[in-house]
Amino acid sequence: MTARRAAIVTAGTAAFAVLATATPAAAHGIGGRTDLPLPLWLVVYGAAAALLASFAALAVLWPKARLEGGVKEAVLPPLVQSTGRVVEVLVRLAGLALFVLVLSAAAIGDTESALNIAPRAVYVVFWVGLTLVSGLLGNLWAILSPYDTWAAMIDRARRRPPPPYRWGAWPAVAGLAAFAWLELCHPDPASPRVIAAALGLYSVAVMAGAARWGRSWLRQGEAFAAFFGLLSAMAPLHRDGERRLRVRPPLAGLAQVRPRPETTALVLVALGSTTFDGFTRTEQWNDLLGLRQGWEAALVATIGLGFVTGLVALLYVAAMRSAAKVAGHPDMSLVDQFAPSLVPIALAYAIAHYFSLLVFESQGAWAQVSDPYGVGWDLFGSADRPIDYLLVSTTTIAVVQAVSILFGHIAGVVMAHDRAVARLRLKVATRSQYPLLAVMVTYTAGGLFLLLQG
Repeated sequence: MTARRAAIVTAGTAAFAVLATATPAAAHGIGGRTDLPLPLWLVVYGAAAALLASFAALAVLWPKARLEGGVKEAVLPPLVQSTGRVVEVLVRLAGLALFVLVLSAAAIGDTESALNIAPRAVYVVFWVGLTLVSGLLGNLWAILSPYDTWAAMIDRARRRPPPPYRWGAWPAVAGLAAFAWLELCHPDPASPRVIAAALGLYSVAVMAGAARWGRSWLRQGEAFAAFFGLLSAMAPLHRDGERRLRVRPPLAGLAQVRPRPETTALVLVALGSTTFDGFTRTEQWNDLLGLRQGWEAALVATIGLGFVTGLVALLYVAAMRSAAKVAGHPDMSLVDQFAPSLVPIALAYAIAHYFSLLVFESQGAWAQVSDPYGVGWDLFGSADRPIDYLLVSTTTIAVVQAVSILFGHIAGVVMAHDRAVARLRLKVATRSQYPLLAVMVTYTAGGLFLLLQG
């Protein structure tokens, strides 16, 4: 069996297995929610059908690249530019203040995670909030990051230019993987003291890199600068080389992402860790974990995180190797070229997995602003404000999850098709995408199953 056929059979078998288990009797909703508006099997089949229909339509209606060659962008008016510069200064000051607040709260505030603002600030407002803002609006972290502000000050104080940095985004890949481990595998990730230690160590490492290689290192080596920057390539708002605010069509910036192995690894770590997070909400994971607790459970979770991330990466690499054979290219030549097509999927998974978390837990974070250290303050009169769990219905959450995964994969198909027709003859370009399409159907079906069945 050829590598191409093997990859297609593997992806197809995985998709069939997921679809086969998604029976009407098994559809229980999300995390105990039982009011999914449609049966799970129908949602999965419908999403797969929509993905296949989108691929067929692109093959007919999109014969030439429309993103690769550049798109029309609009420079925002001078008033917006000047206002943006003022806002940037205020945001940078806010970033410094918030960093000090969160770190000090984690280090000296109440040790109970429900009373301390640090857990919600890090895992909800920062991680989930900035992930969504980066992909849907623009790279807010580029100016909110206290590391970038500090590094800018260091660079201005330098007497000579820093040495060139040569490691690319590999430190960012390691940093993002470490954060995923902390969030998903550590025995007590919400402990304020654990957060304080992790944040302190990370900050020392980041600023040591900035002191050695300068501010430009942050955009490649700092985990969240690299990841949020990659997500923001699909957002409509960005700055050009002259620091002017511009508006572009969604997804257009992904066509300009430079293919690099570490960029591929970065998006696969994000996609794999979110997939693993979905798996940990299923009965199968609970059965696997059993009665294990503490560091014994952390060891099992670490193995699980590595396995799921490796499986996600294996499916993608196998598909792109098969695509390269169809196109007559070396086996691994397309792996990095098509990695940007996974970025919309990573964003979609983040929205699907964490939408409800953001809606509900951000209310708790807002209330804790009045008492960030958990010492009984009520600075803004919101300390006793309860979380409104009726703000959005469980049906709405389920619909958002299903729609985000579907449209994320459709956006991925669009990106892959545009890149294929830009580099290959149309007939070859269409055939070369069959393995990747099979993998995306697998990702779609698997993602929906984990979310709506878990």
